[in-house]
Amino acid sequence: MRALSKEHESAMHRAEDYVVELRSVSKQYGETVAVANVSLSARRGELVCFLGPSGCGKTTTLRMVAGFVEPTSGMVSINNIDMTHQPPYRRDTGMVFQSYALFPHMTVAENIAFGLENLKWPRHKREQRVEEMLRLVELPHLAQRLPGQLSGGQQQRIALARALAMRPAVLLLDEPFSNLDAQLRIRMREELREVIRSVDVTTLFVTHDQEEALTMSDRIVVMNAGQVEQLGTPGEIYEAPATSFVAQFIGWCSLLRGTVGPDGAFTSTAGLRLVGNWSAGPGTAVIRPEQIKLSTDGAAGVYLQARVLQSNYYGGATRIVLDVNGEQLTMQERFPFGRHPKPGDLLGVTINTNEIRILPTNDS
Repeated sequence: MRALSKEHESAMHRAEDYVVELRSVSKQYGETVAVANVSLSARRGELVCFLGPSGCGKTTTLRMVAGFVEPTSGMVSINNIDMTHQPPYRRDTGMVFQSYALFPHMTVAENIAFGLENLKWPRHKREQRVEEMLRLVELPHLAQRLPGQLSGGQQQRIALARALAMRPAVLLLDEPFSNLDAQLRIRMREELREVIRSVDVTTLFVTHDQEEALTMSDRIVVMNAGQVEQLGTPGEIYEAPATSFVAQFIGWCSLLRGTVGPDGAFTSTAGLRLVGNWSAGPGTAVIRPEQIKLSTDGAAGVYLQARVLQSNYYGGATRIVLDVNGEQLTMQERFPFGRHPKPGDLLGVTINTNEIRILPTNDS
């Protein structure tokens, strides 16, 4: 057998690392483009989140991976096999739907065993797997309950157990926390991430919740109007947004349009000057709330006098909208009880310009 070149062998190893690949995948309904030219490679055990507003194409993309929607163009590959035109049952995927889609007339155990029974697994093997999955989601005592007798969080975990029972190559999650209250959402996403990590399954996850994406994902695909705005780690997406859309969609920020002069300083259209070392030219400054601090001098950055326009108390911190030299900036601070700023108050603030990102005009 002819030996492979090092380059060829390396390319093969790289390809084998990817469980899911989307290559220039698009979906069009008549004249409407739902998804445009999306490409992605997800490794074994990686959790990739599709994040974006309603109608951005994230769920359509997930359903193309699942096989419920056929791409207009492009290719979907799972374990290096072209699955673009294969039906869902041939794709080795498990899916947790937004509504969980548990069979109401079946017990928890029967729900988990449903797919295994369709595959003609022997009864004793089905029972073993059901027990294994119930232990995994820590609900073995609910095996004989009906879905209607479970809480929302319990139903979510049973839907996850059913999806994982067949040991899929890819787990697909479509807004699985949307029906849960705020506190339960936080607890369930922590539990879900732990379960996914324990079984080392490649997971594609759809949400419009920024916090879920940041806390759960290895990488985030930010989508807008059917296109990928940016793909990167949570840190890259938040700290180094590629566009104004990404900057505004992930967390809070203030966007100031202006120009960087020959000296590297940025001057906004309203005249706010920030000393830095940016590349000359027109652009948009992305300023996060944590980059603005209360101060009495400029030791840590650019010192400015600001007038409070809005002050909103969130318990752990107060989010304040400031008028700074004609520009509106948002900062977040924790104040002693009873000493929260009020509209009209004057504050001294320092802007840490070392952390500010300037987006070129053509990217903003």
